Parts: sequence; C-alpha cells; structure tokens
Amino acid sequence: MEVVRYAIIDGAIESELLSFLQDINPPHCCLYSEPIQPDLVALAPYLVEVTPEVDVWLSVKDTPWGIYLTTHASMNTLRQHLRKYLQVLLPDETKPVLFRFYDPRNIWDFLSVLSEWETHLFFTDIQCIKSSYPCEKLISFSKLHEKYPSPCHRVQKVMRFSREQYGKFEVIFEKRYISELADYMFKNLHDIDRKELKIANDLFYYLRGIGIADRRSIEGISKLVVEKNIYEINDIPFSYRHILEFGDEPGSYRAEKLLMQVYGKIPRWGE
Repeated sequence: MEVVRYAIIDGAIESELLSFLQDINPPHCCLYSEPIQPDLVALAPYLVEVTPEVDVWLSVKDTPWGIYLTTHASMNTLRQHLRKYLQVLLPDETKPVLFRFYDPRNIWDFLSVLSEWETHLFFTDIQCIKSSYPCEKLISFSKLHEKYPSPCHRVQKVMRFSREQYGKFEVIFEKRYISELADYMFKNLHDIDRKELKIANDLFYYLRGIGIADRRSIEGISKLVVEKNIYEINDIPFSYRHILEFGDEPGSYRAEKLLMQVYGKIPRWGE
C-alpha cells in the first residue's frame, strides 16, 4: 500500500473544523468511538487524509491544532490503533483519564518518557510524525521499526504510565507552567531573564509547599507579587504570609482570603 499522509486535527482547537470537513469532504473519521455524545462531536479529534485542500487549510494555521502522520496503513487500521491511546491509566488510579497525545504541546514530551519498545508499539505502522506548532518538528520511526518484530500486539487494552514516567511528566509540565507563569507575571517586559524566572519558580514551589496548588490561586498571588515588586519569597510581607501559611482551611481558601483582603475580588489571569 502506498504511503499516505494524515492529520489528527483537534476540534477543540479548530472551531471551524466540522464546517471545513462538510464543505470539502476529504476522507476523514472521528477517533472517538460511536455513538459520540452530541456535545463532543465538535470537540473531538478527527483523523483526516491530507488532500491538497486540507494541506492548504492547515498550512496557514498558527494554533496547536494537532499533528501529521505518514503511514502505509489504511485509515480504518490507523484509527483502530490510535483509539487505544485516547485514554491512559495513571499510577494508583483505577479509572483511565483522557490523553490528548495528538496535541503538539504534548507529543514530544510524551515521546521523551517512552522506551524504544514503547515508542515502536505506539507508532506501529507509522513512518513519521510532524508538528508545526510552535515550530516545525519531524521524527521518523523507520529505523526503529526495523529493530523490532512486526506486527506487534499489545496485551493491555489501556496504556499505563509507570510511576517513573508520570514523575517525569510532572516535572516537564511544572517547568512549562512556571515559564508560562513568568511570562504572565512580567508580560510588559520584552525579555524574561533569570530574575523573573526565579521568582516565578520560587513562588510556585512556595505556594505548593503550603498546600496552594490550584491555578486560580497561584495566578492571583502572582499578580499580587508583581504589583508589590516582590522578587524574593522572604520579602513577602508577614501579614500576607500569616494568612497564606496559617489556618486549617484549604489552600485555595487561604489564597482567596488574602486576595479578597487586598483587591476586594479574585483577580483573573490576564487582568
């Protein structure tokens, strides 16, 4: 069978995807199993053959819409294979969670925690993948597949992350979030240097250490820190730290208590 290029396009990112598919009607299918809940139809990931029209449509996108795949497999074979990875079982959990492996912000980090064998299994029948967000990146699996027997069959119906793999993921996503936090905290600066990254990093781990781990609270406190020109955790006023650190209330309650005292409301990300 000749090589075919497909794209996994995330309907949750590309709101015009369904309209485009209806108008152009390239070979495509939804990765979710039928019947699909009506409210998920527009938000689901779709496997789409990259025809010239699809290629042009995707070429102008600057969003994390998904990834390209090159394969000898048929669309149906590829769909059946990829659907097995839409959920993953985390350590100490009994129910699987949704896994958006096709998000270009996830796929490369995901690859970094897999062994060669796991990569071979995951990308069986796939010669290469490519993403274009935030920059173009491509990897070929042809040589890897030559090292291992084919076809391979997974015994597990749901992919499992080991404790070690999940720990690596947590570190990756923490670093990414801290970088985003620094960008938000100092959005008026052209360049984020070590000082800004350090306070974002220190603030994140300080708050997490006292039980404040939700994004809303972290981002609200970060806004307060920036407005008060605080660059060291030890420079946070005692009156603030007393509210944040002491008391039996949940961390989010303590954070909101301080923010309400200062602002009279809970500031939102981007305000």
